[in-house]
Amino acid sequence: MGRLEGKVALITGVGSGIGQATAQLFACEGARVVGADRNAVTGAATVAAINATGGTATFVAADISREADCENMVKVAVETYGRLDILHNHAGILHPLDGPITELSAQAIDETFAINCKGMLFTVKYGARQMIKQGGGAIVNTGSDLAYIGLANLTAYTASKSAVVGVTRTLAVELAAHRIRVNAVCPGFTFSGMNTALQADRAFMDQMRLDYLVPELGQPEDVAQAVLYLASDEARFTTGAALVVDGGHTIK
Repeated sequence: MGRLEGKVALITGVGSGIGQATAQLFACEGARVVGADRNAVTGAATVAAINATGGTATFVAADISREADCENMVKVAVETYGRLDILHNHAGILHPLDGPITELSAQAIDETFAINCKGMLFTVKYGARQMIKQGGGAIVNTGSDLAYIGLANLTAYTASKSAVVGVTRTLAVELAAHRIRVNAVCPGFTFSGMNTALQADRAFMDQMRLDYLVPELGQPEDVAQAVLYLASDEARFTTGAALVVDGGHTIK
């Protein structure tokens, strides 16, 4: 029996990278998955691949910066599978206009926070309502190891992910009485579609490899395993935590 057998999980950002790997892993562990992404092509492809390999998944197109889309994601989960046990808020952006504070635009700040923070809050708003009705659940938010260390020229992203970690603690306190656990996973550099531009910067990548204790940089599957633990009953005594999965980046 899988570690998530009988559970219903809503995962945002399933079109690629960590979100995709998590959706696939959850399905392998027995969860019925509702995968959301604003890219209907890649998101639907992830769900189709899960179903083709014996899993159970449903796709819903959603832009989490829109409150109505967040409400609808939860509605789809409940209408399709009858409940919602796990919510993994993974969808996020690294804005192409992010950069030095002296050059940072209002557009970069607003669009980064609209998805990385506001979208997370909207999704929890409606997900928690359903979990309260059921008597409990587990929420896992995606932060970043940059909430703990400094990295120049990613100002908006770092600010937004620091907010995720702080809000996770607040939500853990607020929802504890309803038997809802709230944790965060904080990846270091992980190969994904979101950071393709950084991967093309050879000097940046060379420095990244020097900054990590583990010689290989992270893969989406590495983070997905951490999300699985936090979402599973194995972590029943863990809430308000931020699990750093960064190859030793923050301690070097």
